[in-house]
Amino acid sequence: MHRNLVAMSLAAIVGFSGLTACGGGNRKVARVSTDTQTDLSGNWNDTDAKLTSEKLISDCFSSAWVSDFQGEQKRKPAIRVHGIVNKTDEHIDAQVFVKNIERAMVNSGKVKVVAQGGNEMGSVNAEEDFGASGRVSDQSAASIGQQTGADFVLVGRMASIVDQVEGEKAKFYKITFELISANTAEKVWIGDHEIKKVITQAGHSW
Repeated sequence: MHRNLVAMSLAAIVGFSGLTACGGGNRKVARVSTDTQTDLSGNWNDTDAKLTSEKLISDCFSSAWVSDFQGEQKRKPAIRVHGIVNKTDEHIDAQVFVKNIERAMVNSGKVKVVAQGGNEMGSVNAEEDFGASGRVSDQSAASIGQQTGADFVLVGRMASIVDQVEGEKAKFYKITFELISANTAEKVWIGDHEIKKVITQAGHSW
């Protein structure tokens, strides 16, 4: 009996030690500024999305289409950002990128940004329907038929090329945006941004 108790105690100690080792005793977590550039895997990340959106919007608004439209229409153009086609080899949340684009546009003060389709327009339409139901005062009800239409739509495409050998990988991203007139289907601006990363990992075979 005594021998069994000793054996059980040793087993418990060994098991606890194993759990402690598996618990990642050397792991450290540090809070950093959201502006800190981090590249852990070499894949597309938040820094890439932010820098790309800033670069493309800067290029877009320096083009002649903005002043041409304002000169003719005497107002700010309204833009609707449509979805981004992802042709890369990664799962990328396109909505994060779209929101970066929309924020940069709104903050520029040069254009109006109207809601996307899907859930955003569904929410707007639901509010209009609620306003027309008779349960909301006329002064505060959202009016049907008063939505701002888009003068232009912005569409995007992301593609990537991967080149790799043992221990080294190169990733090339190309992001292209096109601004299209909703009235004439004319492409008034085309911009692109390229990113290239080299990932090295000794003793690793891709």
